[in-house]
Amino acid sequence: MLKTNTRTTEGTAVQNGDQHLVVMTIDNEEYGVPIHSVREILRMMPVGRVPGAPEHVRGVINVRGQVMAVVEARTLLGLPALDPTQTSRILVVEIGDRVTGLLVDSVSQVLRIPESNITSGGEVMTAAAEYIRGMARWEDRMIILLDLDKALAQEAA
Repeated sequence: MLKTNTRTTEGTAVQNGDQHLVVMTIDNEEYGVPIHSVREILRMMPVGRVPGAPEHVRGVINVRGQVMAVVEARTLLGLPALDPTQTSRILVVEIGDRVTGLLVDSVSQVLRIPESNITSGGEVMTAAAEYIRGMARWEDRMIILLDLDKALAQEAA
């Protein structure tokens, strides 16, 4: 389980121009989110279904007395839902005063990526382009940077 309390006033975890990212896999693609937004990473657990919830809301979980929605990253990004596996994880993310679970295929690592290796998401051409804030180059890999504020905006209610 990963716990972090890294915060800055600008809302991004930056040290010497670097961004700290939690890297996860969704449909064999690598995605990254700012580490300061990730409260913890959980193994898959029972998720209570919510009748009438949008397709991308898998249900709710109770984590130490706090009930939160679990959003399926795959369907949010326009991909087909799959049954969770042993490597599936729930990222407990904090956006403003909201706490939401984000179900992903796996979580691989935490990286510190220089700001110079990050580009804006303007060139991304996918159905989920509105949820992408940029791309990060790391060694021979490209990591898609998710904009959690936009991706989870509909969970604010």
